[in-house]
Amino acid sequence: MTDADDTLADYWAWCAQNGVVSKKLFLRRGLHGFMPQFSLHVAESVRAGAVVATVPYLVTLNTQTIRGDMKPAAVPPIHAMCTFLTRRRRMDLVTARSLWLASCLACYRRLLAQGHALSIAPLLSRLIMPELPSPFTSTHIRCYPAIVASLPEGVDVAALEESVFSSLWKRVEGQLRVTHAALHFYHQRRVTNIPRHLVPSFDELSMAYRMVLHRSLLLPIDCVPSSPGDLADLFTEQPDLDLLPTLVPVVDVIRSSAVARTLLEAKGGGVRGSQDDSTAANCALYTCTQSDFVSSGTRRRVVFETEPLSSRRVVVCATRDLKEGEELLLDYGSE
Repeated sequence: MTDADDTLADYWAWCAQNGVVSKKLFLRRGLHGFMPQFSLHVAESVRAGAVVATVPYLVTLNTQTIRGDMKPAAVPPIHAMCTFLTRRRRMDLVTARSLWLASCLACYRRLLAQGHALSIAPLLSRLIMPELPSPFTSTHIRCYPAIVASLPEGVDVAALEESVFSSLWKRVEGQLRVTHAALHFYHQRRVTNIPRHLVPSFDELSMAYRMVLHRSLLLPIDCVPSSPGDLADLFTEQPDLDLLPTLVPVVDVIRSSAVARTLLEAKGGGVRGSQDDSTAANCALYTCTQSDFVSSGTRRRVVFETEPLSSRRVVVCATRDLKEGEELLLDYGSE
């Protein structure tokens, strides 16, 4: 893993130290209007079917992996908060889990701003997680796959009227207000253990939620293996899977093919035929279990787990040959 201007050296070093393995990669940063854009590229040629990146499930961030000392003191336990947020059909469970994750991000940000040391600080750097503009505009909404996926099927995003954006924002604002109220209620119940300054503001929570909507991927609970198929196959075969919005180091900066296509069209670049479309997905996402040979003299494999789920992996594989410098584009069916 590399980076052209090495300002992300801490990020890449953290990934390497925490078991993330990949081909040689580099990250490019830019702007689309006021929207920060990241694109992940291969720094070497990659053959079709090769593993591009492997991420241990336990270094991802979701409601299952943020546990123990990692959970900010100001955030309620996941079960209690989701029970409260989904009461009276305020929202579905996936949305509630996204808001819990956003609450954790907002608390992490506040802790870092106050000089606290966090082991995951490189993941939260403003270089890798910058402030994002509102998604509720025609310019930016396509950069938030989670919002686009929530729209009724067949809706033309490009033709949405201002009244629709206003309605979407009111719904999300209501969900954020309820979440913020839950944080304050939890603080009041435990005021002797949780200092007031650890509770994030509404604006901080809102900004963190934008990052979750923009960057998170849906993974099955327990990182249920999708192999030999990819996650798209798993979601099709098991539509009732319990899903967790998840921030996955390295993987979550890979742009979706839909976003890349939209930005290319916005620049007037047009899109070529489907057979040579430069914005078509060129990699796929898998979940699997890592296993090792019992010994060098046998082909039998065994799974070693030092703690629950420690052998689970999130894997990106190339679906075609990739040239050096080519951008990775992902589409695993969650959008």
